[in-house]
Amino acid sequence: MGPVFTLTLRQLAGSRRAWLVLGLCGLPPLTGVLFHVAHSTTTPAKFADDVTATLVASAILPLVVLLVATAAFGNEVGDRTLVYLFMKPLARWRIVAPKLAAALVVGGIPVAVSGLVAVLVIEQGNPGGAVATGIGLFVGAAAYAAVFVWAGLATRHALVFGLVYVFVWEAALAAYLDGIRFLSIRRYALGVISALDDERLRSLDHPLASGTAFVGAGLVIVVFTVLAVRKLVRIDVP
Repeated sequence: MGPVFTLTLRQLAGSRRAWLVLGLCGLPPLTGVLFHVAHSTTTPAKFADDVTATLVASAILPLVVLLVATAAFGNEVGDRTLVYLFMKPLARWRIVAPKLAAALVVGGIPVAVSGLVAVLVIEQGNPGGAVATGIGLFVGAAAYAAVFVWAGLATRHALVFGLVYVFVWEAALAAYLDGIRFLSIRRYALGVISALDDERLRSLDHPLASGTAFVGAGLVIVVFTVLAVRKLVRIDVP
């Protein structure tokens, strides 16, 4: 598993995607600095909630993980070099797991740290809320990564699939139709943040209960990881 993780980490961190990830993750802390420079009339808590829910959880988190996770297997599938992984005497889950871990290191951790730092900068003295934000974003990143790693195996158009999911399902349908908010990774991430610190995200409309958020995120991670392993077992390798 170690060589697969190291190889994937080098592929993801050494690509142009890594620079785009760093650029996107730099926006929330920069927004926090601008908030103080501009002397906004909005309270720090309200602004931190808006940045977390609207900028980070709705846009930066899914886009960063999409860029990274779909490439975890995308290189091997596109270049038809997946056969070299299959030549190793490894169970298929031992290939999926390090791929998923590498995607989280390159994409999930930077977003979580970005959200944490942004809350610290904006509120200037709420470490508990900042840590809760980082944990919630990382949980959301893990769920997104599981879905998009599977998509990278299931279709050559994984980026298109991911963009449709993020901007049609998450940003449009699940954001405005309360009946399907229980099927939204974004809502899971925000629900985890709210559960870990009840001072955060008070302005969010219809937040998910803590149990629903944790269970929902856990189910997404487990189900799509299993689907990725299953797909890898059944995939036809030229």
